[in-house]
Amino acid sequence: MIAFMTGVLADAEPEKAILEINGIGWEIAIHARAFSRLPRLGERITLHTHMQVLENEFKLYGFLTVEELKLFKLLLGVSGIGARGAANLLAHIEPADFYLAVASQDEKSLVRLPGIGKKTAQRLLFELKDKIQDFNSTGEVSGSNNAMDDVIDAMEALGYSRSEVFPFIRELVESGNFSNRVEENVKLVLKIKTSSQFK
Repeated sequence: MIAFMTGVLADAEPEKAILEINGIGWEIAIHARAFSRLPRLGERITLHTHMQVLENEFKLYGFLTVEELKLFKLLLGVSGIGARGAANLLAHIEPADFYLAVASQDEKSLVRLPGIGKKTAQRLLFELKDKIQDFNSTGEVSGSNNAMDDVIDAMEALGYSRSEVFPFIRELVESGNFSNRVEENVKLVLKIKTSSQFK
């Protein structure tokens, strides 16, 4: 419906922003992390938007990046996750970090988020694992996550837990050093893990 809106930031609060466009003030719901990144009042800004149609009202949700909007829409497809819950999740985690957590089935990282209990975390992991395949450092989804799964399986075979090695695999992905070869990735993970012990 309304893909994005560009206007002057007339007012802002932790959960909403007012954009003035052609003399009309549009109230757009935002999350707390977006609020901390807004420009100063009076400056122009573009918000990528999603319109929620309720029985008695229309509500606009706005995001500073397309990646956040895509994740927001993805979360709306999870049973039990409404617009408010999806926005709350985005207030506490970057899209790339969320994709990493789901791809690696890292339940602990999700449970640490405010408002996400064990059952909700398990539901997110179960319903989104097949929808989230691979990702790059910008949080865009593409390709296959078989390589990451293979590395985690190999590390578990060596006696390491998933939660223990996940941060190092994530470091490889974000630095662009993650290879398509399992053996090479295992060596790199062990190297990073060893070096971190002596810091």
